Amino acid sequence: MRIQSIGSEYSLNNRQTQRKNINFGRVLEEHMSWGARYIKDKGKTNFKLFSFPDAKAVFVEVADKALVGLSNMKERIVNVAGVAGAALAITKVTPKDSQTELYPMKHTGDGVYEAVNIDAKPDDKYRFIVVTKDNNVNLVKDPYAMKQEDINGWSSVYNSTYEWKNISWLNGHDTRRIVRKPSEPLRGLERLVINEINIPTLTENGTFEAAKEKIDLIADKKIATAIELLPVENTYSMQWGYDGVDKFAVNEKLGGAEKLKELIDYAHGKGLNVIMDMVPNHMGPDGDYLRQTGPYEKLTPGQFGGEFNYEGQNNRYVRDWMANAALWWAGEFKVDGLRLDMTKLCGSDYLLKQIVTEVNEHFPSVFIIAEDGRDNKESITRYDEKAAQNGHKDNLDFIDTGVDFIANRNWFTTPGNIGFDSEWDFPLMHILKKALLEPGSNLLSSLDDKLKASQHRVKYAMSHDEIGNEDGTRLMVKVVARHLDLFNKVDGSSDAEKGQKAAHAGQKLAELIVSKDFAKLSDEDLKQEEREIGLNAFINKDSLCDAFNTAIAKQKLAHGTIMTIPGPKMYFQGDEIADLSYFKFFREFSGEKIDRAKSDDLKNDIIGKKGYDTLEEIARPDSIVGRIKPQGIYKNVQNQMRTFNIDLRAIVDATPALKSGQIVSTYNDNNHNVHIHQLKLANEEVLIIKNYGHGFHDKNYEYYGFPQNSQWKEIFSSDEKEYGGSGYNNRRDDVITNLNQHLSLAPYSFIILKKV
Repeated sequence: MRIQSIGSEYSLNNRQTQRKNINFGRVLEEHMSWGARYIKDKGKTNFKLFSFPDAKAVFVEVADKALVGLSNMKERIVNVAGVAGAALAITKVTPKDSQTELYPMKHTGDGVYEAVNIDAKPDDKYRFIVVTKDNNVNLVKDPYAMKQEDINGWSSVYNSTYEWKNISWLNGHDTRRIVRKPSEPLRGLERLVINEINIPTLTENGTFEAAKEKIDLIADKKIATAIELLPVENTYSMQWGYDGVDKFAVNEKLGGAEKLKELIDYAHGKGLNVIMDMVPNHMGPDGDYLRQTGPYEKLTPGQFGGEFNYEGQNNRYVRDWMANAALWWAGEFKVDGLRLDMTKLCGSDYLLKQIVTEVNEHFPSVFIIAEDGRDNKESITRYDEKAAQNGHKDNLDFIDTGVDFIANRNWFTTPGNIGFDSEWDFPLMHILKKALLEPGSNLLSSLDDKLKASQHRVKYAMSHDEIGNEDGTRLMVKVVARHLDLFNKVDGSSDAEKGQKAAHAGQKLAELIVSKDFAKLSDEDLKQEEREIGLNAFINKDSLCDAFNTAIAKQKLAHGTIMTIPGPKMYFQGDEIADLSYFKFFREFSGEKIDRAKSDDLKNDIIGKKGYDTLEEIARPDSIVGRIKPQGIYKNVQNQMRTFNIDLRAIVDATPALKSGQIVSTYNDNNHNVHIHQLKLANEEVLIIKNYGHGFHDKNYEYYGFPQNSQWKEIFSSDEKEYGGSGYNNRRDDVITNLNQHLSLAPYSFIILKKV
């Protein structure tokens, strides 16, 4: 076994003289050169790492893929030898035995280390060994690992053999593909109807392979035009994906990189665009070795884990690292769009602008959506005409210069416009949710304001966050709990405890209402069921049905509001069929079961906060789409809701004003809980009238700004019998004018009128 010594070639003083003016033009080949790159025609691998600029030495250690016992990266400790003096100096680093090979990496400047033409084949294992200036020997995985089979294990050399099938889609010849265009106001995304999905809960198996069956269903029903995958960045377990620590590696428990490519290719073949969710704002708290690898993170972690050094000292390659992650998903996995998680928590708008700049340059068709949360700050999504006219390198120089002022001079600067193509519309979501759950004075005035500003933003009623981060229950269950005032029908020592109990009582009541034998329950049997659920007051069967019918109507009203605002729209998995399954937060850290075996403290603390246990094998089964199959008097509810959404999407497709029109007028009547908005595109005009009240609204709308001197026809009503409604419509075959428009709306319903 060859022993590599740390000689003068790798001394600190000599390396400082090697610093060179690196070309930061950042061509795509440079972006893709990091990590372990297998060179097929040579049968060799090049390794490239950003580490500490003042490290004494960096090595890559390689093991054959057949070698066992490499599950934990820290178990095979390397041997070190040193000499005493004024300070200990490490002179040798050697492998534990002859089963691995150790290669020194050459420092090319600014903390970039490389080793080329190394005998490493696909799936061979490797790790980096960093000898810091303080003589610490850090054993770390690759921040650019493209295959990471164990979150605390060695990285694997990745070489894809997947052959893409839907080439016409990738070449832009399939008209179903949605691409970004640098034009206001809708950025080319007006056709986006996104189904947000979580692979682990989409099916019982929770894998990419199993998801294909659901992809078939999504495509066949023609409600969505795109799927958005909650992050599949590598984590220890099946979970939501927002605790990822391997930003380039696909979660192996879901099927790994090749199966993900297969799923994306399959979705393209079905006419569905694919949006990849990525997390640039933090590292997960489990399996994070970045701080031992180089200056990737700030000194103190944030609320959710390690936060990144995007604007501190030695930040340039940290920013490149995350920008390269975006390019990796866009280029290697052929996704059509990227969604960036909670961008305001990145702590660097320059990083965000860099990601947008790089993706627009190298993959100009790929659109980028932010979850920003800064109340729709216009600069987040405003198209920057000046930046578009500048060259790629000019924009990057501007970003580098701005961050340099922050890092070295402590001057606060801002990049101005960031230029995302769209963002999640938090303000609209919050006010819509409030209008559905907490009706009160002036809510519709607020809804009116938010609706007008929402056109180029992604509109939705509830995402995974509003479901899982609160109590795990969906909109319909929340409506049932609120409608029945369950908060005051459960016992608890605090408002928080009562709120959780009310939510979970609502879930159990909803499942009871759609059960096969609900209609046959006697009052005594029903009382006993409700006592077991935890209610301290009896609710009769009629009241339960009224609450559930209200929930169905509000679910349709929520979707109707979202779908009738021009621009991109989104719904969460299962909401298109009124799925009642939980969506609980779940995850399992690598040492969690050991901690749980010692005591119940961890479990009890989690349950106290969430109202349920988040352990994967407990929470995930409750969250699988389709777990609850309605029977009895509500056996048709899912088919009715699916038909409603199919027909509504068909109306949107047939009515361009609903996709990309302009809002020309609105009206809200807080006294009667009615909101109206009018859309126009060329000669096409539509009018959407929505009743957010519990009463049957029968009113002349002439005083509500009903358009004068025009004729209209009703083209859609959410209250049709086939959708589970009363079947009432407003003279479907008759022309409606401002003189004869005595219109009626059922509780929590809406109608669409089209100008003749």
